Amino acid sequence: MHTEDTVEFDVPPQHAARPSLEEQFTALLDAHRPPARIALLVGNVLRPAPGDLQRLCRLGVLARRAGHQVVLRSVGPRLRLVLDLTGLADTLHEG
Repeated sequence: MHTEDTVEFDVPPQHAARPSLEEQFTALLDAHRPPARIALLVGNVLRPAPGDLQRLCRLGVLARRAGHQVVLRSVGPRLRLVLDLTGLADTLHEG
């Protein structure tokens, strides 16, 4: 699978999430021909809450449905632990 350059998207923590985050992400996906590599920048998610995991999974599903590859970047130790414990590390890869 050939992918073009990586496109980065900043994901704020749940308490700072913008209501239009999903709309902005969908616009980003629409602006790039699949298969693009979409890097979700999660360095600001220091204390992951269930809402953070739900948003990351939702963004991952939206990207895959659009034919894109998703990776996580700047994963902190707490988020990495939660991803490992929930089994989501198999779905939301670091890259």
